[in-house]
Amino acid sequence: MRWVMGYSIALCLLLIIVSQSIIFPTFFMPFYRWQYQRLDVADTVQMETDELMRVTVELLDYMRNRRDSIADIRAVVAGEERWFFSEIEIKHMVDVLHLYDIAFMIRNVAFFLMLGLIFGMVLFKYKILFVLSRCCREVLAGFLLLAALLAVVIAINFERAFDIFHRIFFNNDYWILDPRVDLLINMVPIYFFTHISIFIAALILASSLIIIIAATLYLRYMPRTWFNQS
Repeated sequence: MRWVMGYSIALCLLLIIVSQSIIFPTFFMPFYRWQYQRLDVADTVQMETDELMRVTVELLDYMRNRRDSIADIRAVVAGEERWFFSEIEIKHMVDVLHLYDIAFMIRNVAFFLMLGLIFGMVLFKYKILFVLSRCCREVLAGFLLLAALLAVVIAINFERAFDIFHRIFFNNDYWILDPRVDLLINMVPIYFFTHISIFIAALILASSLIIIIAATLYLRYMPRTWFNQS
């Protein structure tokens, strides 16, 4: 029973790491400012940087359910005030919002389930650190191996992988935007997604390696009598 609970906790931890590694960069404003400067986004969309950042903040507020819609966002573009998002962009962001709602839900459910399982292990007086060290190390190491293979495939042709991702997670063509008329695709061009994918992968890798190394060190230097009691 302890191993079932241990592997369940490890899977919950994996879900937390992956979901939070996606959520954090998405709402990390310094990353946007850096990318906008790196990719000359303000010049591309013909906006002042401060105005572009304001629109970005309002968009991210929508994705965190802090505002009801992005249809009412106006901005000065090319010297003229206008509605910023087109109808197709608004529809696409509704779909994106649903995906992030799922990501937040997965993170939160996994977190509280993990806490409940840990509490159960305490009640049963299991060797929590020993069991979790083994389970988390095995689950995270296995995941990193699979993720590394996936990363190689994506790196070969990121644009193709990006297209496949959208066809899997979106059941419409609202995500197919025209950079000549849709400002959203110019705010976050393909290179933006390349960089944020690297950011996400780095967070997942760093978090997982820290836990794997800590678990390995614990198992190596823990009292040998614990192996016989487990």
